[in-house]
Amino acid sequence: MALDSLFPKEAQERIAAAVRRAESTSTGQVVPVVVERSEPYEEARWIGAVVGAALATMAVELLVDDPAVAEVLLFQVLAGVVGWLVGRLPAVERLLAGRRHQEQAVHGRAEQAFFEHGLHQTREGTGVLVFASLREHRAVIIGDRGIHARMGDEEWQRAVDALVAGMRGGTPGQGFEAAIDLVGARLAEHFPRREGEPRANELPDGLNRGS
Repeated sequence: MALDSLFPKEAQERIAAAVRRAESTSTGQVVPVVVERSEPYEEARWIGAVVGAALATMAVELLVDDPAVAEVLLFQVLAGVVGWLVGRLPAVERLLAGRRHQEQAVHGRAEQAFFEHGLHQTREGTGVLVFASLREHRAVIIGDRGIHARMGDEEWQRAVDALVAGMRGGTPGQGFEAAIDLVGARLAEHFPRREGEPRANELPDGLNRGS
């Protein structure tokens, strides 16, 4: 999946503009990050291979009278290869990897991104990560100590939902823009910028693409 095709220049500019809007009305420091996937999920391929081999064994036993061992092994290997390849398809990978594993992987990758992009180093502890993992169709928003202590995770749910909807609809750029606007509204409510106070831009506004 080419991130450049999903986030052309215009989409990246709109995301950066949304960050600037959010930071213009609050003391928050918002950083959007996107990764293609949070983990390779190699086990999904092997599960696909095992399932394929098992189905091939059942088919041979049902359809072939007194099959030779070599025949069974051949069908098992061929079906295993097909199952391994099918396990690479995004929808199949999500199914075989399992919901809990994906949640743990995405949260772990989001926490890593939080520190990679310096969100723990803002002066007032007001860094906010808006994170999307495209293959899993999952999003995470993490606020630094100054924000999390007052807001917690539940304050971000509408923004998470907007970002996930954008990914599932094939418009992740719009999802980011909507999510950041919602984050900005919550930050303006809880951490408003004082009138006349200049915008302290401690972190870059643009979309960061992780590996």
